[in-house]
Amino acid sequence: MPTTADTAYAQSTRYVANGGFDKAVLFFVDGSYLQVEHSGIDTRWAKASAQPSMADSVCQAMRLFRLNAKHLQLYFTDGSDAEFFVNS
Repeated sequence: MPTTADTAYAQSTRYVANGGFDKAVLFFVDGSYLQVEHSGIDTRWAKASAQPSMADSVCQAMRLFRLNAKHLQLYFTDGSDAEFFVNS
C-alpha cells in the first residue's frame, strides 16, 4: 500500500522556493499547489490552494514540515516523509 509520501512524490510536478528559503510552493498534477512558510519562530504555516485537491490531501495528512536551503521535507501522520529539492 502506498504511503502518503509515495503519493506526494507521484503527484508532484514542481517545487519552487524563494531566495531566502522561508517560503515555498509545491505544485501537483491536478493544478493545485501547497504553499508553505517558515519565516520565524512564530510564523510557520501550510495552506492548500483548493479544496478538495491533491494539495489539500497532502496538507491534511501533514503533521510537520521543514523548510530550509537544503530542501522542503514533509512529515506525514502515517509515519512517512517526503523531501523536495529546488531544480528537481
